[in-house]
Amino acid sequence: MGVIGSGPVQELTASLAQCCWCGDRLFRAKQGGVWGPWGCCRPGCWDRQMAWSVRTADGWLFCPVPKQVEFFEATRRAQRVLFGGAAGPGKSHALRWGLYRDALRIPNLNCLLLRRTFKELDQTHLRDMAREVEPILGGRYLSGDKVAKFPNGSVIQAGHCESESDAMQYLSTEYDRIVFDELVTFPMGTALEIMSRARTSKPTVIEEGGAQVWAGSNPGGRGALWVKSFFVDRVVDPEEFPHYDPKRYAYVDARLSDNPYIDPAYRQTLEELPAMRRRQLLEGDWLAFSGQFFDWLPTKDGQPWHVADGGLTA
Repeated sequence: MGVIGSGPVQELTASLAQCCWCGDRLFRAKQGGVWGPWGCCRPGCWDRQMAWSVRTADGWLFCPVPKQVEFFEATRRAQRVLFGGAAGPGKSHALRWGLYRDALRIPNLNCLLLRRTFKELDQTHLRDMAREVEPILGGRYLSGDKVAKFPNGSVIQAGHCESESDAMQYLSTEYDRIVFDELVTFPMGTALEIMSRARTSKPTVIEEGGAQVWAGSNPGGRGALWVKSFFVDRVVDPEEFPHYDPKRYAYVDARLSDNPYIDPAYRQTLEELPAMRRRQLLEGDWLAFSGQFFDWLPTKDGQPWHVADGGLTA
Protein backbone atom coordinates (compact mmCIF):
# COMPACT_ATOMS: atom_id res chain seq x y z
CA MET A 1 0.00 0.00 0.00
CA GLY A 2 1.58 3.23 -1.15
CA VAL A 3 0.41 5.35 1.79
CA ILE A 4 2.33 3.16 4.24
CA GLY A 5 6.01 3.89 4.76
CA SER A 6 8.62 1.77 6.52
CA GLY A 7 8.10 0.60 10.06
CA PRO A 8 5.14 -0.98 11.87
CA VAL A 9 1.67 0.45 11.33
CA GLN A 10 -0.02 1.39 14.59
CA GLU A 11 -3.29 2.44 13.02
CA LEU A 12 -4.82 2.69 9.55
CA THR A 13 -7.87 4.78 8.76
CA ALA A 14 -10.00 5.41 5.69
CA SER A 15 -11.67 8.63 4.57
CA LEU A 16 -14.98 9.17 2.86
CA ALA A 17 -12.98 11.14 0.26
CA GLN A 18 -12.17 9.23 -2.89
CA CYS A 19 -9.29 9.21 -5.33
CA CYS A 20 -10.43 11.18 -8.38
CA TRP A 21 -8.45 8.83 -10.66
CA CYS A 22 -9.47 5.32 -9.57
CA GLY A 23 -12.41 5.93 -7.22
CA ASP A 24 -10.83 4.14 -4.23
CA ARG A 25 -11.17 5.65 -0.77
CA LEU A 26 -8.17 7.57 0.55
CA PHE A 27 -6.20 6.14 3.49
CA ARG A 28 -3.55 7.24 5.92
CA ALA A 29 -1.42 5.36 8.43
CA LYS A 30 -0.03 6.13 11.87
CA GLN A 31 3.59 5.05 12.25
CA GLY A 32 5.91 5.99 15.08
CA GLY A 33 3.05 7.86 16.73
CA VAL A 34 2.68 10.20 13.73
CA TRP A 35 -0.08 10.25 11.14
CA GLY A 36 1.11 10.25 7.55
CA PRO A 37 -0.64 12.07 4.68
CA TRP A 38 -3.85 10.94 3.07
CA GLY A 39 -3.25 9.05 -0.12
CA CYS A 40 -4.48 6.44 -2.56
CA CYS A 41 -3.28 2.88 -1.94
CA ARG A 42 -2.88 2.12 -5.62
CA PRO A 43 0.83 2.49 -6.48
CA GLY A 44 0.23 4.43 -9.70
CA CYS A 45 -1.97 6.99 -7.94
CA TRP A 46 0.39 7.28 -4.98
CA ASP A 47 3.33 7.83 -7.32
CA ARG A 48 1.52 10.80 -8.84
CA GLN A 49 0.98 12.27 -5.37
CA MET A 50 4.63 11.69 -4.44
CA ALA A 51 5.83 13.52 -7.56
CA TRP A 52 4.41 16.82 -6.23
CA SER A 53 5.09 16.38 -2.52
CA VAL A 54 7.51 18.26 -0.27
CA ARG A 55 9.37 16.02 2.17
CA THR A 56 12.50 16.18 4.30
CA ALA A 57 14.44 13.61 6.28
CA ASP A 58 12.26 14.54 9.26
CA GLY A 59 9.01 13.72 7.50
CA TRP A 60 6.23 15.08 5.30
CA LEU A 61 5.78 18.79 4.80
CA PHE A 62 3.18 18.61 2.03
CA CYS A 63 1.64 15.74 0.13
CA PRO A 64 -1.16 16.87 -2.20
CA VAL A 65 -4.32 14.80 -2.45
CA PRO A 66 -5.16 13.52 -5.96
CA LYS A 67 -7.35 16.49 -6.97
CA GLN A 68 -4.64 18.94 -5.94
CA VAL A 69 -2.20 16.90 -8.04
CA GLU A 70 -4.52 17.33 -11.04
CA PHE A 71 -4.20 21.08 -10.58
CA PHE A 72 -0.39 20.91 -10.42
CA GLU A 73 -0.25 18.66 -13.47
CA ALA A 74 -2.43 21.14 -15.38
CA THR A 75 0.18 23.86 -14.76
CA ARG A 76 2.55 21.89 -16.96
CA ARG A 77 0.07 21.90 -19.85
CA ALA A 78 -1.26 25.47 -19.71
CA GLN A 79 0.11 28.85 -18.69
CA ARG A 80 -3.03 30.00 -16.85
CA VAL A 81 -4.84 27.48 -14.65
CA LEU A 82 -7.90 27.86 -12.42
CA PHE A 83 -8.44 25.49 -9.50
CA GLY A 84 -12.12 26.07 -8.90
CA GLY A 85 -15.52 24.73 -8.02
CA ALA A 86 -16.93 24.04 -4.60
CA ALA A 87 -15.71 25.38 -1.28
CA GLY A 88 -13.46 23.20 0.84
CA PRO A 89 -11.27 21.08 -1.48
CA GLY A 90 -8.05 22.75 -0.25
CA LYS A 91 -7.53 25.30 -3.03
CA SER A 92 -5.78 28.00 -0.98
CA HIS A 93 -3.51 25.46 0.72
CA ALA A 94 -2.55 23.98 -2.65
CA LEU A 95 -1.81 27.41 -4.16
CA ARG A 96 0.48 28.42 -1.30
CA TRP A 97 2.30 25.10 -1.01
CA GLY A 98 2.66 24.91 -4.77
CA LEU A 99 4.54 28.20 -4.57
CA TYR A 100 6.66 26.88 -1.69
CA ARG A 101 7.53 23.78 -3.67
CA ASP A 102 8.63 25.73 -6.74
CA ALA A 103 10.46 28.34 -4.64
CA LEU A 104 12.48 25.60 -2.94
CA ARG A 105 13.28 23.86 -6.24
CA ILE A 106 14.04 26.78 -8.55
CA PRO A 107 16.67 29.39 -7.56
CA ASN A 108 15.68 33.06 -7.74
CA LEU A 109 12.04 32.31 -8.50
CA ASN A 110 9.96 35.49 -8.21
CA CYS A 111 6.37 34.87 -7.10
CA LEU A 112 3.33 37.02 -6.35
CA LEU A 113 0.44 35.78 -4.18
CA LEU A 114 -2.68 37.98 -4.17
CA ARG A 115 -6.01 38.31 -2.40
CA ARG A 116 -8.40 41.16 -3.08
CA THR A 117 -8.30 42.68 0.43
CA PHE A 118 -5.67 42.78 3.14
CA LYS A 119 -8.07 41.18 5.63
CA GLU A 120 -8.63 38.22 3.30
CA LEU A 121 -4.89 37.94 2.66
CA ASP A 122 -4.11 37.98 6.37
CA GLN A 123 -6.74 35.40 7.30
CA THR A 124 -5.98 33.07 4.39
CA HIS A 125 -2.20 33.23 3.87
CA LEU A 126 -0.15 35.64 5.98
CA ARG A 127 -0.79 33.93 9.30
CA ASP A 128 0.10 30.57 7.80
CA MET A 129 3.21 31.93 6.08
CA ALA A 130 4.44 33.21 9.45
CA ARG A 131 4.07 29.68 10.87
CA GLU A 132 5.46 27.84 7.85
CA VAL A 133 8.28 29.72 6.14
CA GLU A 134 10.85 29.97 8.95
CA PRO A 135 10.04 27.09 11.32
CA ILE A 136 9.27 24.51 8.63
CA LEU A 137 10.82 25.57 5.32
CA GLY A 138 14.03 27.21 6.49
CA GLY A 139 13.32 30.57 4.89
CA ARG A 140 12.75 34.06 6.30
CA TYR A 141 9.36 35.69 6.61
CA LEU A 142 9.36 39.49 6.77
CA SER A 143 5.93 40.30 8.15
CA GLY A 144 6.19 44.05 7.56
CA ASP A 145 6.87 43.54 3.85
CA LYS A 146 4.66 40.42 3.53
CA VAL A 147 7.59 38.64 1.86
CA ALA A 148 8.95 35.11 2.18
CA LYS A 149 12.62 34.71 1.23
CA PHE A 150 14.44 31.43 0.69
CA PRO A 151 18.17 30.56 0.87
CA ASN A 152 18.34 29.96 -2.90
CA GLY A 153 17.19 33.52 -3.66
CA SER A 154 13.54 32.72 -4.36
CA VAL A 155 10.93 35.20 -3.14
CA ILE A 156 7.17 35.05 -2.55
CA GLN A 157 5.61 38.50 -2.31
CA ALA A 158 2.11 38.53 -0.83
CA GLY A 159 -0.19 41.42 -1.61
CA HIS A 160 -3.72 42.73 -2.04
CA CYS A 161 -5.63 44.89 -4.56
CA GLU A 162 -8.20 46.94 -2.70
CA SER A 163 -7.54 50.02 -4.84
CA GLU A 164 -6.04 51.02 -8.17
CA SER A 165 -2.88 52.20 -6.41
CA ASP A 166 -2.53 48.76 -4.81
CA ALA A 167 -2.67 47.11 -8.23
CA MET A 168 -0.25 49.59 -9.80
CA GLN A 169 2.60 48.52 -7.54
CA TYR A 170 2.67 45.09 -9.19
CA LEU A 171 2.91 46.36 -12.76
CA SER A 172 6.61 47.21 -12.83
CA THR A 173 7.94 43.77 -11.94
CA GLU A 174 8.41 40.52 -13.82
CA TYR A 175 7.01 37.45 -12.06
CA ASP A 176 7.63 33.76 -12.70
CA ARG A 177 4.47 32.83 -10.83
CA ILE A 178 1.39 34.98 -10.22
CA VAL A 179 -1.31 33.51 -7.99
CA PHE A 180 -4.81 34.92 -7.49
CA ASP A 181 -6.74 33.44 -4.59
CA GLU A 182 -10.51 33.90 -5.10
CA LEU A 183 -10.13 35.24 -8.61
CA VAL A 184 -13.83 36.17 -8.89
CA THR A 185 -13.27 39.02 -6.41
CA PHE A 186 -10.92 40.80 -8.84
CA PRO A 187 -12.22 43.06 -11.63
CA MET A 188 -11.39 41.64 -15.05
CA GLY A 189 -9.26 44.59 -16.18
CA THR A 190 -7.18 44.60 -13.00
CA ALA A 191 -6.61 40.86 -13.08
CA LEU A 192 -5.69 40.70 -16.77
CA GLU A 193 -3.31 43.65 -16.39
CA ILE A 194 -1.48 41.95 -13.52
CA MET A 195 -1.47 38.63 -15.39
CA SER A 196 0.43 40.32 -18.21
CA ARG A 197 3.41 40.66 -15.85
CA ALA A 198 3.89 36.87 -15.81
CA ARG A 199 7.05 36.60 -17.87
CA THR A 200 10.47 35.06 -17.37
CA SER A 201 13.94 34.70 -18.80
CA LYS A 202 15.00 31.89 -16.44
CA PRO A 203 15.89 28.69 -18.37
CA THR A 204 14.54 26.36 -15.66
CA VAL A 205 11.19 28.16 -15.62
CA ILE A 206 10.99 28.13 -19.42
CA GLU A 207 11.75 24.39 -19.48
CA GLU A 208 8.73 23.79 -17.22
CA GLY A 209 6.31 25.72 -19.42
CA GLY A 210 7.30 29.32 -18.77
CA ALA A 211 5.90 31.91 -16.41
CA GLN A 212 2.50 30.90 -15.09
CA VAL A 213 -0.69 32.31 -13.61
CA TRP A 214 -2.48 30.17 -11.06
CA ALA A 215 -5.86 30.95 -9.57
CA GLY A 216 -8.32 29.51 -7.11
CA SER A 217 -11.97 30.46 -6.90
CA ASN A 218 -15.51 29.44 -6.10
CA PRO A 219 -18.39 30.44 -8.39
CA GLY A 220 -20.28 33.60 -7.50
CA GLY A 221 -19.07 37.11 -6.89
CA ARG A 222 -18.58 40.17 -9.07
CA GLY A 223 -16.14 38.51 -11.45
CA ALA A 224 -17.81 35.12 -11.88
CA LEU A 225 -18.89 35.71 -15.47
CA TRP A 226 -15.51 36.77 -16.84
CA VAL A 227 -13.70 34.02 -14.92
CA LYS A 228 -16.16 31.46 -16.27
CA SER A 229 -15.63 32.74 -19.83
CA PHE A 230 -11.83 32.76 -19.70
CA PHE A 231 -11.13 29.61 -17.70
CA VAL A 232 -14.19 27.33 -17.55
CA ASP A 233 -15.85 27.77 -20.96
CA ARG A 234 -12.71 29.16 -22.62
CA VAL A 235 -14.87 31.20 -24.98
CA VAL A 236 -14.56 34.97 -24.97
CA ASP A 237 -15.73 37.84 -27.19
CA PRO A 238 -13.44 37.62 -30.24
CA GLU A 239 -13.87 41.32 -31.01
CA GLU A 240 -12.76 42.40 -27.54
CA PHE A 241 -10.07 39.71 -27.20
CA PRO A 242 -8.97 38.82 -30.76
CA HIS A 243 -5.73 37.18 -29.58
CA TYR A 244 -7.21 35.03 -26.81
CA ASP A 245 -5.84 31.48 -27.06
CA PRO A 246 -7.95 28.88 -25.20
CA LYS A 247 -5.05 26.42 -25.23
CA ARG A 248 -3.23 28.65 -22.73
CA TYR A 249 -6.06 28.25 -20.20
CA ALA A 250 -7.17 25.26 -18.12
CA TYR A 251 -9.72 24.55 -15.42
CA VAL A 252 -9.56 21.88 -12.72
CA ASP A 253 -12.92 21.31 -11.05
CA ALA A 254 -12.86 20.29 -7.37
CA ARG A 255 -15.42 19.23 -4.78
CA LEU A 256 -15.61 19.06 -1.01
CA SER A 257 -15.45 15.27 -1.32
CA ASP A 258 -11.93 15.55 -2.78
CA ASN A 259 -10.52 16.74 0.56
CA PRO A 260 -10.07 14.12 3.32
CA TYR A 261 -8.70 16.75 5.73
CA ILE A 262 -11.89 18.82 5.91
CA ASP A 263 -14.17 18.73 8.95
CA PRO A 264 -17.10 16.41 7.99
CA ALA A 265 -19.50 18.90 9.59
CA TYR A 266 -18.60 21.50 6.95
CA ARG A 267 -20.87 19.85 4.40
CA GLN A 268 -23.87 20.45 6.68
CA THR A 269 -22.82 24.11 6.96
CA LEU A 270 -22.92 24.47 3.17
CA GLU A 271 -26.19 22.56 2.86
CA GLU A 272 -27.87 25.13 5.12
CA LEU A 273 -27.08 28.02 2.77
CA PRO A 274 -29.74 29.62 0.53
CA ALA A 275 -30.29 27.71 -2.71
CA MET A 276 -28.21 29.94 -5.00
CA ARG A 277 -25.23 30.10 -2.67
CA ARG A 278 -25.51 26.38 -1.96
CA ARG A 279 -25.26 25.66 -5.68
CA GLN A 280 -22.15 27.83 -5.87
CA LEU A 281 -20.28 26.61 -2.80
CA LEU A 282 -21.45 23.01 -2.39
CA GLU A 283 -22.02 22.03 -6.00
CA GLY A 284 -19.44 24.32 -7.61
CA ASP A 285 -22.05 25.46 -10.13
CA TRP A 286 -20.70 28.24 -12.37
CA LEU A 287 -24.17 28.71 -13.88
CA ALA A 288 -25.55 29.87 -10.54
CA PHE A 289 -25.16 33.61 -10.17
CA SER A 290 -27.09 36.44 -8.55
CA GLY A 291 -29.43 38.30 -10.84
CA GLN A 292 -30.64 35.33 -12.86
CA PHE A 293 -34.17 35.98 -14.07
CA PHE A 294 -35.15 32.32 -13.82
CA ASP A 295 -33.75 30.37 -10.86
CA TRP A 296 -33.67 26.84 -12.20
CA LEU A 297 -30.98 24.37 -13.04
CA PRO A 298 -30.02 24.31 -16.74
CA THR A 299 -30.04 20.50 -16.85
CA LYS A 300 -32.41 17.69 -16.02
CA ASP A 301 -31.22 14.15 -15.39
CA GLY A 302 -27.80 15.21 -16.61
CA GLN A 303 -29.14 16.36 -19.99
CA PRO A 304 -29.41 19.98 -21.19
CA TRP A 305 -32.78 21.66 -21.63
CA HIS A 306 -33.53 22.71 -25.18
CA VAL A 307 -36.36 24.02 -27.30
CA ALA A 308 -37.88 21.57 -29.71
CA ASP A 309 -41.19 21.25 -31.55
CA GLY A 310 -42.31 24.61 -30.31
CA GLY A 311 -41.86 23.88 -26.60
CA LEU A 312 -39.38 23.20 -23.82
CA THR A 313 -38.27 19.61 -23.56
CA ALA A 314 -35.50 17.81 -21.79
